[in-house]
Amino acid sequence: MRSRDRSWVPSVTIALTVLAIFIVLNPWLIFNANTPSGGDMGAHVLGPAFLKEVLIPQGRLMGWSNSWFAGFPAFYFYFPLPSIVIVLFDVVLPYGVAFKLVAVMGLLGMAPAAFFLSRSLGFSRAISSVAAASMAPFVFLESYSIYGGNIASTLAGEFSYSWSFALGFVYLGLLIRSIKDDEKYAPWAAVALAATVLSHVLTTLVLAVASLTVLTWRNSFKIAARIWILGFLLSAFWTVPLVARIGLTSDMAWAPLSRWEEVFPVELWLLIPVAVVGSVWAVRRTARILPVMTATLLPVIYYPMPLVLHGYFPDVFPERWKLWNGRLLPYWFFGVSFLAAIGVGAMVMFLSRRLPHKVSGWWPRVVALGVGVASVGLLSVVDVPDWVPLAVAALFLAGIGASLRWMSPVPARTVLSAAAAAVFLVGGIGGVTFVDSWAKWNFEGYEAKASYPEYEALMETVDKLPPGRIQWEANNDMNKYGTPMALMLFPYWSEGHPSMEGLFFESSLTTPFHFLNAGEMSYKPSNPIPGLRYNTFSFDRGLRHLDLYGVRYYVSYTPEAATEAETHPEMKKVAESPPFQIFELPPSDLVVPVAFQPDVYRPEKGGPSFNDLALDWYDHLDLLDHPIVETGPQDWPTVTSIEDMPAIPITRGGVVSDIEINDHRIAFHTTAVGVPHIVKISYFPNWKATGAEGPYRVTPSLMLVVPTSQDVVIDFENTWAEWGGILGSLLGIGVLIVIRRRKRATDGQQPA
Repeated sequence: MRSRDRSWVPSVTIALTVLAIFIVLNPWLIFNANTPSGGDMGAHVLGPAFLKEVLIPQGRLMGWSNSWFAGFPAFYFYFPLPSIVIVLFDVVLPYGVAFKLVAVMGLLGMAPAAFFLSRSLGFSRAISSVAAASMAPFVFLESYSIYGGNIASTLAGEFSYSWSFALGFVYLGLLIRSIKDDEKYAPWAAVALAATVLSHVLTTLVLAVASLTVLTWRNSFKIAARIWILGFLLSAFWTVPLVARIGLTSDMAWAPLSRWEEVFPVELWLLIPVAVVGSVWAVRRTARILPVMTATLLPVIYYPMPLVLHGYFPDVFPERWKLWNGRLLPYWFFGVSFLAAIGVGAMVMFLSRRLPHKVSGWWPRVVALGVGVASVGLLSVVDVPDWVPLAVAALFLAGIGASLRWMSPVPARTVLSAAAAAVFLVGGIGGVTFVDSWAKWNFEGYEAKASYPEYEALMETVDKLPPGRIQWEANNDMNKYGTPMALMLFPYWSEGHPSMEGLFFESSLTTPFHFLNAGEMSYKPSNPIPGLRYNTFSFDRGLRHLDLYGVRYYVSYTPEAATEAETHPEMKKVAESPPFQIFELPPSDLVVPVAFQPDVYRPEKGGPSFNDLALDWYDHLDLLDHPIVETGPQDWPTVTSIEDMPAIPITRGGVVSDIEINDHRIAFHTTAVGVPHIVKISYFPNWKATGAEGPYRVTPSLMLVVPTSQDVVIDFENTWAEWGGILGSLLGIGVLIVIRRRKRATDGQQPA
């Protein structure tokens, strides 16, 4: 009887918490073979598909894609592990089902991860059961929808964050166990750390700081260092290129949050006092809580720093930091829920010692009945099919009925911990107001939207056109198709038609220039990057800029944009798919000889970066024929600003032909040997030219080569960063194998 008392509360609590989260996520729609939509998620479907169809067949996990932003490095600055799992699931499941299952797995792993972390901290199964249930109020938080970790953020597209969030607590628990309990956990801690890193880098930064606190424990350095080194090696195939190329990312310049209501949302008001009690009790009881306390408080400490330091030292600290303070807040929200559960669990232990050791077997059934009634009542008012509350009611009644066989007295601690867990679980479900509807919107897919026939017709129309890049009019009203980003999927539905706008904004140097273009070519653009000099709805400017990027088609959405396009004789309407109008722009080759001698930028001390100079250059239409390169041959003229450009014309022309643009290869034939050529593909240092000098980074964000022969080939190749990362990961795998063999040998020598 004792073993049953010890096991059923944690198992049932974890199962019910996972089930509650899963039900709110509309599992009946998850298993529909459709294309998920909603927020960023509606565009994320391109990533794993590209990995499956292009990268893996070429023996790559990272590479180059021309699908968005005139090209971007695929999976260099975004997290590969969830996409890899989607590809694996897709072997046996429809792609849409595989994608949706992986998208929710991080959320479903929160309760088991919290239970494991609590046990690793040395807390009892009763307290850890409450900790598992406390994930319900955390993942059901609706006060934010983008920072990460909760359902709303996951549905908005941050499913990699929720993966890394849950995996990170497994890593933290294994790290603590390796140091405090048994070093045999160390290899698994390293594997969990690598999985955390490969799922999201921001979560890794928080956990890295939290992990450092274990160094205050006796004899911890060697074990912790081995875990960190092995974890880094296992993830090195991705982390080494990431670190080596991080300077080539675009900064979205998110404004730091400044309202304390963001830190203390109303949903946490009841939990914070209890979390304070739990923190005090936990700190007095065990030093193991230190990493969790650090991860919890770090976001609150960091939150005001950008504004405070900028206010006191404006010349030293910028107002906008690359690490946006909002992205760390989920650890604070998690910590409040988790530590409140620890506090409630401590109260359970306190009360159970003052009650009879065992109470009537009816009490667990009463608790279960109360949870069942409350859950059925709450589920009946959220956006789930009518049969779901009935099924849950039947499940609870069946469980209670089956348990009547064992009516022996049960420990009071068991009843109290079950009741406490039930309060967190029911309270979490009770806070749901919209995330269930969001889940329905996402998982019923594009195909279920009332406007899907318009969307499908547009994709079919574009698919019949000759290949070419597409600039489309941005407008939030296109959310009716599933997401305002629905047209990012031109390359997903139609081969040979890249979209200038895409996801993974930070991944391409072209991103800020694209959003300037989108502002010029849209009636109501979003203009998402602060600080840029937008010229909204200015087609004259937009056409000059689109020519620079070799855009072939423009797709209008609003009547205002269509009318404006029709007033420009150089824009020729080639197709119509109401409400969309498709215009072909003047011919613009993707490889062209330059008209003026390129200038090399030599910044003065304290001068603008090359990217800032390029943005200034881009704003002056009269300079667009005068390219500036970041580096170049010694004999090229140098400039320190756009005001001192010499503007030396190149009179020797030539003809470029046989242009071939693939994801990892660019080739062309030219008669203008020795003349610099602009290649209208986003710059990245992995491009290597044969038959030409370069590529050099040229304004605004493209590549420039100087042909030394008539036939030029530019290949996307691995560099020291990729090969070094691959060797590191192979070394890490080898270390794991050696550790495993040594363990087997040691176990074989143990006496029977």
